[in-house]
Amino acid sequence: MSDTLTPTAERQASLQWSDALVLELDFMDDTHKEFVDLLAQTETAEDADLLDRFTALIDHTDDHFGREDRWMENTRFSASHCHSMQHNVVLQVMREGLRRGRDDNDLKLVRELARELGIWFPQHAQTMDAALALHLRRVGYDAATGIVHQPDALTEDDIHGCGGATCA
Repeated sequence: MSDTLTPTAERQASLQWSDALVLELDFMDDTHKEFVDLLAQTETAEDADLLDRFTALIDHTDDHFGREDRWMENTRFSASHCHSMQHNVVLQVMREGLRRGRDDNDLKLVRELARELGIWFPQHAQTMDAALALHLRRVGYDAATGIVHQPDALTEDDIHGCGGATCA
């Protein structure tokens, strides 16, 4: 199924990097910038390149979410909380979209998923990721080494919920 609703000349990225997405944690911001760039490449791709671009976005997102999940685990964010669960659900939906894109040639669905990711991501970054970034700064987490430089700032028990004020 071709993307007949949006001619190539009119395809635009739904999301661009902006100050609103900056979390003031370089290793997280760099990963998020890459996500935004790959999402834009997916949204503006020609039909012939769409599934390859979406596959690259999924590969990046799998690694991106895996790193965040490790950071949470290393700093006592519970592995069962809603942040990691949201990662799992988003990846599952992306993979199912790719499967349908490949098996059913449903490019329209893949394009819609990419647009929806552009809507979802800022809210995720500004809430769940912002809470994680604040926590990682507070404990002095070094993502390159996995070292917590301020272990006294770690909570005694795992942090449950999303780590933010609005999530129990």
